[in-house]
This record gives sequence, structure tokens and C-alpha cells, in this order.
Amino acid sequence: MKCFIPLVTFIMIAISPCTNVFADISYADLFLNGKGYRPVNDTWEINTFPLNAGDKTYLPESLLYKEWCSSTFDDGEQIYDAYREIAFALEYHAEPPKTDYWQTPVETAQCKQGDCEDSVFFFFSKLAQLDIDGEIVWGWVIDKTNSTAFAHVWYQLYDKHGLAYIVEGFSRDWNGILPVGFLSNNEERIPTFILSHTLINKVAEEDIKDFFWPIEQLQYSWNLFAMDKAAIKDIFFKLQDMFGRYKAQMVSCN
Repeated sequence: MKCFIPLVTFIMIAISPCTNVFADISYADLFLNGKGYRPVNDTWEINTFPLNAGDKTYLPESLLYKEWCSSTFDDGEQIYDAYREIAFALEYHAEPPKTDYWQTPVETAQCKQGDCEDSVFFFFSKLAQLDIDGEIVWGWVIDKTNSTAFAHVWYQLYDKHGLAYIVEGFSRDWNGILPVGFLSNNEERIPTFILSHTLINKVAEEDIKDFFWPIEQLQYSWNLFAMDKAAIKDIFFKLQDMFGRYKAQMVSCN
């Protein structure tokens, strides 16, 4: 069963000095290309592709994958639609060194590209009004086959039985919703920060000083194994900035 984590959990990260840190390629390029998790067979056979293959407004369909999402997750059809967009409509685009701009979902939809956190926020935006059993996770991915490690952000879902699945975009395939147990042979994930789906909007609206006072006074009911308040504040300031721009863009669109 899922372990309930109300908001954040920090753990110590130890990465071997011989581990290579790599960040300019997507998770899909490293782990999903020709692989990934395929819960249904022959998903490509039921897709109909447009005559103009360069039409980026077109998104393929897989009725079998949609049925699998519906039977596996609460709000499965909405999860299928959101996954379809981050898997097929977006292209991975790494940011320049020392740049960490978090695009709003509106900006990502317009440019149809982004990096890992951009796809996660875009996925979240499609499900924001639903009571999804899930969370956004900041952390590290370590490739066990070649000792490659890279910082990453991903969305983690829980199915109707409480089993965890990781959602990854950019693969252009029906293979990016992966059971956590499926990943253990090839990779290790080290979460450093976990933010639950139901609290993301609330956190973005909190006054940053009011939010951090109880953290500094250690008044929350969970344990923090590593207290890096500067890193926490950086994430929350960026969340507030991104959601502030997003709300303004949504108002102007309406």
C-alpha cells in the first residue's frame, strides 16, 4: 500500500564520485526508447495517423491503452488524455547551463517543448481540478547499467490498489506510465522532495513567510531527514512565480 506523505520528505543523497552526472538528454531517450512498460499488446495497430506526418497538432489514439488507464486508475480517462499530450505533443528541450526557468502550462502548450519539470506541470495542469492520488517528485535517477546520474522531476501516480506508477513524457509511445517495481532492475530513484497533488495549488498560494515559519519551528508532524531550507525555499519561490504567471495568462486567455 502507499505510504502517506502529506507534503515533503527529504533524504540524504550520496552519489559515488565515479558516477557521471548527465542532464542534457531526456529520461525517454535514456530508458524508454524501444523499451518502457507496455501493459497492452499491439497498441500501434489501432492508431490512425494523418497523411501529413508533420502535423504536430495531431495526437494518436490507443483504445487499448485508454482502457488500461481506466481500469487501473481512478479518473483513468483523464490520466490517459494528459499522458497522451506529454508523450506525443511535446518535444524535449534542455535548458542552457545555469538556467532553470519553469515554464507555465500555457507556455509549454504554445512552444510544444520543454524539460522534465515543464512536462510534469503540464501533466498536472490537465488534472489539477481532480482529486488525483499522486504527487510531484524532485530527485535523482541513477542508471545502474552505466553509473549515470541526473537530476529529474517526475509525476508519481497510485493505482486503485495503492501501487505506485511513474509518469514520463516525451517518448512518443504508449510506454511511459511505469510501475515502480518495473524500474528496479535498470535504475534507482532517489527522491529529495515530494509534493502531493492535492496540495500543489495550496502551496503555490501560501505566503512564503507564513509557510516556512512552522518548518523552522519543526511543528509539522513528519520527519525531515535533511534540513536544507534554502533548497526548499528555492523550489517554493519558483512554484509561486510559475503559478503566478500561469494564473495571469489564464485570465488574459479568458
